[in-house]
Amino acid sequence: MRAGRLRHRAAILSLGADLQPVDHGSRWVSIRAKDSGDVTAPTGLRSTALVEVRARYTSELQQGRYLRHGNRLLYIASAPRDPMGNRVEMVMSCAELTGQAATYHATGRQPQPCRVHISYSAPYLDELGQVVDYRTRAEVALIEVGRVQVGDQLRLGDEHYAVIGIAAEGDDGVVRGLWLERN
Repeated sequence: MRAGRLRHRAAILSLGADLQPVDHGSRWVSIRAKDSGDVTAPTGLRSTALVEVRARYTSELQQGRYLRHGNRLLYIASAPRDPMGNRVEMVMSCAELTGQAATYHATGRQPQPCRVHISYSAPYLDELGQVVDYRTRAEVALIEVGRVQVGDQLRLGDEHYAVIGIAAEGDDGVVRGLWLERN
């Protein structure tokens, strides 16, 4: 690996037990899109195309952590161990979390910038799995908003939304699904 190709300084983050970001320092990395001819339109906060990230070996770069470079937020989906034991180079596959810029207002906390993906006519299911309504559904990154509560506010441009519920199958430890109501 040539040092000149590591052009981006990225912060390494993880999600702590209290759903707050933990900073693990920063590293020089190379970020580039993987070749993929059939990239579909995003249906959620995660981009459908993976990003390849290269870096010098460090134990801080682990699967399940995040890389932040400027406005880009990458979730490390695959960070292979060093099978040869040479600890020289790491090649990771990352999912980029994309969305619209928003502001999250939690009760009793300062407003925080975040990214959000909004679906305006998402099917709302009852306990039997039947569609009973169509509502506004949002996805937010847990690393940016932490523990979302019903009653918190989300501001997207000039539109203000109140969180009226957490989507039943909308939390995978990286992204949380929310039901919103426009104020």
